Amino acid sequence: MTKRNVSKEQWLLDAEVRAKVEAHKGRWTVSLIFVNTADPNQILIRQIGAYRSQKLAEIAAHTMQKTAARDYRGTQKVASDAYPFNNN
Repeated sequence: MTKRNVSKEQWLLDAEVRAKVEAHKGRWTVSLIFVNTADPNQILIRQIGAYRSQKLAEIAAHTMQKTAARDYRGTQKVASDAYPFNNN
């Protein structure tokens, strides 16, 4: 048997999902950020929607983050030392 073609988006199944809420042109926009747990340099950002208040945007962001994550408990995390920051 031949191997199946592995999709380019296969890493999204095990990605950490983060939500970002920010003000933009009088509305609050919600974006989901998918970070590859195996290679933290691989990131996918998708804008989800815009809301009239910050509270509504935060509620929607939390709900969408839990829905989009394969592991809804949030245990998929990127290692804290994955990004080498120099504070100098």
